[in-house]
Amino acid sequence: MPIHLVTGPANSGKASVLLGELRARVARGEEPLLIVPTRADQARYRRELAEGGLTMGARVERFDGLLAEVVARAAVGVPAVGSLARERLLARIAGARPGLAHSLAGAVADLESQRVTPARLRGALRVFSSASAKRSDQMTLFEQAGDQALSGAGLTGSGKDASKPNGRDDLPAGERSTLEWLARIYERYQEALTAMRRSDRELRWLAALDRLRRKPALWGAQPVLVYGFDDLTELQFDAIETLGAIVGAELFVSLAYEPGRVAFAGRAAAFQRLEPLALEHIHRDARPDHYEPKSRAALHHLERALLDESPERVPAGDAVRLLQGDSPRGELELVAREVRSLLDGGVAAQEIAIVHRSPQAIAPLLAEVLSARGVPYALRHRVAFADTAVGRGLLGALRCALGKGELGDLLAWLRVPGVLEQPRLADWLEARALRTGAIRADQARALWEAERWPLDRLDRIGQSVAGGEPELADVLVAELERLFVAPRQGAAALVGDRALDEAAALAAGRRALEQLRELARLSPERSGEPSETLEVLERLDFIAGEDPRPGQVAVVAPLGLRARRVRALFVCGMQEGVFPAPPSPPLVAEEQRRALAQASGLVLRASPDSLAAERYLLYAFVSRPRERLILSWHTAGEDGAPRPRSLFVDDVCDLFEPIPVETGAAIAGSADAAVDVGGGPQSIQPLRDERVLTELRQRRMWSASSLELWQACPVKWFVERLLGGDELGPDAEPLARGSLAHAALKLTLERLRERTGSARVTPTSVTAAKESLREALEELNEQYPLSTAPERAPGARRRLRADLERYLESAAEHSSSLEPTYLELEFGFEDCDPPSPPPLDLGEGVLVRGRIDRVDVGEDGEAVVYDYKGRAAPPAARWLQDGSWQVGLYMRAAQNALGKRTAAGFYQPLAGKELAPRGAIDAEAGVELDCVRTDRLSHDEFERLLEDCATAARAAAVQARSGALQARPDTCAYGGGCAYPTICRCER
Repeated sequence: MPIHLVTGPANSGKASVLLGELRARVARGEEPLLIVPTRADQARYRRELAEGGLTMGARVERFDGLLAEVVARAAVGVPAVGSLARERLLARIAGARPGLAHSLAGAVADLESQRVTPARLRGALRVFSSASAKRSDQMTLFEQAGDQALSGAGLTGSGKDASKPNGRDDLPAGERSTLEWLARIYERYQEALTAMRRSDRELRWLAALDRLRRKPALWGAQPVLVYGFDDLTELQFDAIETLGAIVGAELFVSLAYEPGRVAFAGRAAAFQRLEPLALEHIHRDARPDHYEPKSRAALHHLERALLDESPERVPAGDAVRLLQGDSPRGELELVAREVRSLLDGGVAAQEIAIVHRSPQAIAPLLAEVLSARGVPYALRHRVAFADTAVGRGLLGALRCALGKGELGDLLAWLRVPGVLEQPRLADWLEARALRTGAIRADQARALWEAERWPLDRLDRIGQSVAGGEPELADVLVAELERLFVAPRQGAAALVGDRALDEAAALAAGRRALEQLRELARLSPERSGEPSETLEVLERLDFIAGEDPRPGQVAVVAPLGLRARRVRALFVCGMQEGVFPAPPSPPLVAEEQRRALAQASGLVLRASPDSLAAERYLLYAFVSRPRERLILSWHTAGEDGAPRPRSLFVDDVCDLFEPIPVETGAAIAGSADAAVDVGGGPQSIQPLRDERVLTELRQRRMWSASSLELWQACPVKWFVERLLGGDELGPDAEPLARGSLAHAALKLTLERLRERTGSARVTPTSVTAAKESLREALEELNEQYPLSTAPERAPGARRRLRADLERYLESAAEHSSSLEPTYLELEFGFEDCDPPSPPPLDLGEGVLVRGRIDRVDVGEDGEAVVYDYKGRAAPPAARWLQDGSWQVGLYMRAAQNALGKRTAAGFYQPLAGKELAPRGAIDAEAGVELDCVRTDRLSHDEFERLLEDCATAARAAAVQARSGALQARPDTCAYGGGCAYPTICRCER
């Protein structure tokens, strides 16, 4: 029976020929196989056949399905190793890194597909070596003369570095040595397969095809129709030749090809190989009725004249449009906006497609912008195993078990949904570990097991390492399955859309580990180290997402639409360097293939010309839309670097009268805008949740620092005090330094009182005070870590000790008669033992509690309040202006708590150039203190200042109770500016 070859351009109706034949075969009781390129095509034609009542008469498969059918009918029983196992085997044979092993696997598959055996390649190389030796003898005199001439000119003999053929430093040097190296690896690889009694995918398929050639009756007379392909691999050519020309099955092959067209130059070789095999060649001419009437003239002209040298220019109308974004996100926002507009205008989602040269590159961003617009879409793309919850958790557990883990690895394992019944325990561990500097997994695990339960599963993984790769793989598969099942244990729940990626990661991880286990059992001498298993899983990826269904916009690569048409097609990423894509260097360069062919006659086929292939891709997708084609690009990358548009855009524009370029600025003004493209989000608004407002209205107890924070910026207060999220990391070093300084001074003065009878630092007691300080710092070392970085802590402690000693010297120099009596005096705390003095009542139900660093008392009972500060000490004249009310409130609180008249209050710097305390002192109180002259106030001024501080603090509490959030960026962050811009969204 013959091979029927059907060719023509994209809009020639080739599909109608094949589908007509398919229906005719079904009507005669035959069961034809329809072979299409992609899974989406397979699903689509299955639906169409079902709607036409042909479900029981025809099967729709991809080419892999056809080859699987060949293997089944030929009854080839030798099992094949998986693709990952093949790469691992080649890596072990060649001692190569994973990247090179992947290239090696591709080269080996090419050799097998072309039926080049190791012996045949060896024979060709012997001829090649002999011819090269003769050529070398003939050229020796010429090369020597040339080298002498170049040396005289100060140049080297060759412009190439012979140690890096093809620009790769992981291949052997020279043409012959690279080919000989590949031949040696290829030979050892097939020897290893033979020893393991295994095959690989290509060898298995070839063995099945060979068996059909010997026994054609194994196939029978089932017809095969191949539709939607524009090029074919070596194995696909072999299968077509075997089934059609040798077995005698009736075979229809549709090929997108038209002679004489530049766009089809990259597909001419496929036509030339098929045409001699065909008993019948049916060529279909282009038909304009494939396009909608209003777009027919422009789109038909685009299909007919693309890449012609001197095309006629016609009006584009609305059929061809150009979108230009200012960034990758800006471009995709424009595309999503237009898609949404089409959907709202009644265009079915399945009639819209988005094409990108590499959808993987834009998958996360495109998914985000389409989801934001409410666009239903289907996008199949590669996902790293490590980017899923179960993959990240398994890798974390393995790194921990191998002693290579860090804190993040342990947390990744613990945070897999379902592993912990209380996920907040992982947050507890993270906070505890960061605060103590436990950055290694073993350190964090020790913290966990000191207060929780043993993490025995990590030990099981570690113990399995001793049993070799098979046992390790078994344990890892069990752990992977446990991680996936954990959140679904006992629920009998179906896997929802959100868990599909996790299910795909489970399948990919299990498949990879099973291949490694099988390879290690078949060839123990090539079993890998645990670190290699880890590396395999780190590099593992898989296809995620779903094929397009009715009601979804398809996001595909250029060839994803070969077998169907759409009303509207968006082509994104029309950038130079993206489309056309730069060629990737093959393992065996074209020069080496050519030299081998000339010397030995062995032709190793390579990939077609890259530019010709990219030109066909351009033709393939611009010929798919029936009504509208939209090309888009962006002018700059996310880093601001300019990104020129692809010259392919110019090739399209050359066919039409000038087409206006639509930008984000032009589109942002349309009336139906759902998102303001040019504007920013709204600023923070007052609180409106009644539950929160009720809680605030009922709040009575406040701290002075909380009220000061509200005055500085209500939004900052909202984030830090109302939301009150715990810090995961350790305290900032300035905060840790302050905590230690307060504790150390308290202990120092208490020790000084025990030793000398007084806590006053005087010229005679300053030495004892310094000694007490040194002891206090040593005792508090572990309780108050200054830094989790071991290399920073000693220096920080030395600086703190030097600053505090300098403060003690300054206190001794300006010593007064007042005695430091109360250290870290608390008031307003109900849970103290003994109970603390009552809170300060500011009126209107506002109570203040706090801790006063130091209260000095004179002989006549008058008290002076001190509040330690790091460096800056605001004078009393700026307390109200700066919202620094704490000392003013503390003076009132001390007076109420102690029953003593408070004569002064100061902020005391502990570091910096100036150590003089600043604050306010009642000049009429009779307390003698060495202080700045402007800090002395009259009695009325002093009392008025304290009253004004209380009034301002009370007003701040009342405002906070109302929830009247307001952005105050001038006083929010230290030195001005907004501390939480992503929450506040203020304009400054």
